[in-house]
Amino acid sequence: MQQLTFVCCVNRPEVAKRCLLASPCLAPGRGHQLVLASGMGSAGEGFAWGARLARHRWVVLVHQDVYLPEGWDVAFAASLAQAAARFPMLAVAGVYGVRADGVHAGHVFDRDRWLGESPVAAQAVRSLDELLLAVRVDTGVAPDRGLGWHLYGTDVCLRAQSLGWAAAVIDAPCEHRASLVRDVGAASVAQREALLPVVVAFNASARRLAALWPQAMPVVTPVATLTTDFELTLPLLAS
Repeated sequence: MQQLTFVCCVNRPEVAKRCLLASPCLAPGRGHQLVLASGMGSAGEGFAWGARLARHRWVVLVHQDVYLPEGWDVAFAASLAQAAARFPMLAVAGVYGVRADGVHAGHVFDRDRWLGESPVAAQAVRSLDELLLAVRVDTGVAPDRGLGWHLYGTDVCLRAQSLGWAAAVIDAPCEHRASLVRDVGAASVAQREALLPVVVAFNASARRLAALWPQAMPVVTPVATLTTDFELTLPLLAS
């Protein structure tokens, strides 16, 4: 079976312990490498640090609030092999993303519901959700360090394609135990206030992405359709 290097940027150890570190495939003796990166300034910085330590060809950059169910690594390795057979220049793979035609692809349990459908055949994508994505380290593809913590899943897809490589969604469902509220319209004032720094950071990442890839705009991501003048806003914080 394909052995993997997992890289996770951790700023809340209790979340990592409850979610990612509880994943059966990351238990001792399973053969995978786990790199926990703390104090990083961005996901790209964490990836670069982890990639330097990687013992395996594929580096899985994963959020600390993701849980990988029993057998996930076997399913991921099998789907990765199938995708590589279909796309010989495969450099990036994830579990949920958006194709070039704007159609969402993949299958993942996000907070309180399933997104997408299973089984999922490998599909070429232009954007990937950052909850979990894998990069083949010998391709030279890596997330931009200036993007912060958002939209690097789109960046690596665009970067791979610009270098002649492919990016794809594959079938390896996992659980994203995100704590942020899904329905902003029904959120409390406190919940919306908690979202404010996330929105500010997302907009900064969107501006950076547009500056990096102006020729690719507009681009549909799992969260929003980005343009050169994109600005994510929250409903007024009224009581």
